[in-house]
Amino acid sequence: MLIMDSHTFSRYSIQVSGAVQRVGYRHIVQNIARKLHITGYIENLEGYDVHIIAEGRVDDLDAFIQAIRIVEYPIEVEEICTVEEEYKGDYSYFAVIRGSPEDELAERFDTAIAIFSRMERKQDISLDKHDTSISLQEKTIGLQEKTVGLQKETIGLQKDTISLQQETLTEVKGMRSDLDNHLNKEISEMRMELKEIRTALINYGIMNAVKS
Repeated sequence: MLIMDSHTFSRYSIQVSGAVQRVGYRHIVQNIARKLHITGYIENLEGYDVHIIAEGRVDDLDAFIQAIRIVEYPIEVEEICTVEEEYKGDYSYFAVIRGSPEDELAERFDTAIAIFSRMERKQDISLDKHDTSISLQEKTIGLQEKTVGLQKETIGLQKDTISLQQETLTEVKGMRSDLDNHLNKEISEMRMELKEIRTALINYGIMNAVKS
């Protein structure tokens, strides 16, 4: 393997294994290469693998290797074998090497089906998340309703407490009024008795005798 710094140009021969044919993988790799300023090409091999020749700066090539390691349905990269070669500068852009028109047409149909399938999976995931969100909202509403119920019960208890306090206050006031009336009656009776005793003492001359 050649030893180069990150700013040196190099060339990688790459073989990618996995579910990488007839799933739109070549076009995704081409777009990644364009963004990373990688030149070269990608082509289908007989069987299931694809072959890539990539030229560019070493740091860009390393980023390219990481970016093409895609595991997202329907694409599933299982293995990437890389051989570093001497940089030649043979390419001005990154190309997709196509097969026969029949093979390419069939691959386009397969790619379209794969894209629709991926969209359906994402839509299903989105719907699942939406259902989960609705479920959480319903649970939140349920908790809010329980909280409101507890608040109402608390208010009810507060009202009962206030009512008891008012009843107790009324009873205390009533007891004080009864006690006052009773005391006033007893005092009035005692005054009458004292008045009668005084009158009797005067009649018998005892009061005068006492005064003298």
